[in-house]
Amino acid sequence: MYDLVIRDGICFIDGKFVHANVGVEGNVITYVGKGDVHGSVEIDAKEKIVIPGIFNAHTHLAMTLFRGYAEDLPLKDWLEKKIWKVERMLEPEDVYWGSLLGILEMLKTGTTAFSDLYIHMDEVAKAVGETGIRAVLSYGMADRGDEEKAKRELEIGLKFIKNWNNAFNGRIKAIFGPHAPYTCTPEFLRKVKEVSNDLNTYVHIHVAETKWEVEHVKSIYGKTPIRLLDEIGFLDERTVIAHVIWLDDEEMKILKERNVSVVHCPISNLKLASGIARVKDLHDLGVNVCLGTDGASSNNTYNMFEEIKMTSLLQKVITGRADALKASEVLKMATENGYKAYGIKGGRIEKGYLADIVLVDKRRHNYTPIYDPLHSLVYASYGCEVTHVIIDGDLIVEDGIILTIDEDKILDKIESLKEKFQTGTNFVP
Repeated sequence: MYDLVIRDGICFIDGKFVHANVGVEGNVITYVGKGDVHGSVEIDAKEKIVIPGIFNAHTHLAMTLFRGYAEDLPLKDWLEKKIWKVERMLEPEDVYWGSLLGILEMLKTGTTAFSDLYIHMDEVAKAVGETGIRAVLSYGMADRGDEEKAKRELEIGLKFIKNWNNAFNGRIKAIFGPHAPYTCTPEFLRKVKEVSNDLNTYVHIHVAETKWEVEHVKSIYGKTPIRLLDEIGFLDERTVIAHVIWLDDEEMKILKERNVSVVHCPISNLKLASGIARVKDLHDLGVNVCLGTDGASSNNTYNMFEEIKMTSLLQKVITGRADALKASEVLKMATENGYKAYGIKGGRIEKGYLADIVLVDKRRHNYTPIYDPLHSLVYASYGCEVTHVIIDGDLIVEDGIILTIDEDKILDKIESLKEKFQTGTNFVP
C-alpha cells in the first residue's frame, strides 16, 4: 500500500510516453510500472497525461504586482525609468502577496518548483511554506562599487540562507543571488563565490542579457561578462546563469567546460527586445539548458507551457531547421534540467526521484486528435489543461483547485495593492 498512487496514466518516462502506474511513499516516487498497485490516495489517470513537475528556473516572483506596469521598453529603460523606481516602494507585505499570486499562477499551470531572485525574500519563503510549492530562493544582491553596501548585501544574503535553507521539509533551497556583472563589481562577485563555496551552495545571476550590458562591461573591465566571470573563478557546476543571449563560440565552450547551467527565458527576452539565445548551440555542446519565465513585469505570465513552445519555435527560426530541437528535448529542459541545474533530484518519473508530478487532461479540444502526447503538450498547450499537481508527495492541486490557499482572497488583495503603484501608468480608472 502506497501513500499515493497514480493509476493508468500516459507517463513521460525516459523521453517518451508510455502507460504506467506510479506509486509514492512519503515525498519520493517508489514505484513506476504496469503492476496493480494501491494507495491511501488514488488518482484515476485514464484520461490524463502524466509528466514530471515543471521547474521555472528564473523568476522575480513578486513582480506580479507590476504586471503590465512598464510596457514597450528595452531592458535598460524598463529598469531605470520604471521598475527600479517603483520597486523602492515595495514593502515586505507587498512581496508576500505578490509572491502568493505568482505561486497561484504557477500551480495552476503545472509548475512544481521555481527559482526566485528578488528582495524581501523572507516573505517569499513564507509564501512557499504556506502553498506547498518547492523553491530555490536567493536575495538579489548588488554592491554597485560601494564597499559598505557590499558588506551589507552579503550579510543579508548570508542571513537568508542560514534562516531558510532546507526549510519546510527541504522544499526551500536558499542560495546566493548577485544581480549581474554590471551591478556587481568583480571583487564583490569573487567574495560571493568564495562564501558560496564555503557553504557548498549555489549562485544564480543574470549574464549577457543585452548587447548594451556586454559592451558596458567590456568598456570597464576590458572583457565580456562571461570571460570576466571565468577569470575570477565564478563559473562552475554550482553556478546558474540566466539569459546569456550575447555569447560567442568561445564563451559557450567556457560554459560547457565549467559545467555551468543556463536558464533560457525566451518570452521576456523577446518582449524587452534583448535578443534570442543560441539554445540549440548550447544544447548541442552539452550545456545544461533549462527554462524560465523571468518576472511577470517582462513576460507577463508565469505559464511555463508558453516558454516550452516558444523555445522550440525560436530555435527553428534562427537555425532555419524545423528539427532544431526535438519536442522531447524541450520538455526535458522544462522539467529535469531545471532540477538538475540546482542540484535537486527531481524532474523525472522514476523510482527514487522526488514526487513532483503533474497531471494534464487529454480530453481537450486543443489536444484533439492526439497522435503523440508529446507533440500535443509541447505545441498545443495553454496551461489550463493541468488538473492535478503533486509536490513533495502531497496533492496540492486537485481537479484544478488549489488546496492550500484561498485564490479569491489573493486576487482581491492584489487589486487593493494596485492603487499604491498606480501613479505613472497611463490608465487610471
